[in-house]
Amino acid sequence: MISGIGADFSNTLSTTIYVIIGMFIVQLIDNNLSQPIIFSKSTKSHPLEIFLVIICSGILFGITGMIVAVPSYTALKVIGKEFLPENRIIKALTKDI
Repeated sequence: MISGIGADFSNTLSTTIYVIIGMFIVQLIDNNLSQPIIFSKSTKSHPLEIFLVIICSGILFGITGMIVAVPSYTALKVIGKEFLPENRIIKALTKDI
């Protein structure tokens, strides 16, 4: 793209816009479809649970919260299953563990 600046700027600009749109679509699919499904299989949680945990922790704690959301959620599920096994909500969340 840099080598084409002198020759035909409009062609280079349109190619750049197509590349940016393509990257945006791929990131959107990866962040909203692929990652929740992969995380849900590894933590034995529903993809919607993972998606909601990441969104809520992002709202509350920002980027750092989004990074530690899934490991923290998994740890809380295991702790809940060990210490509160008779709780109705904990039973529903940890039935697959």
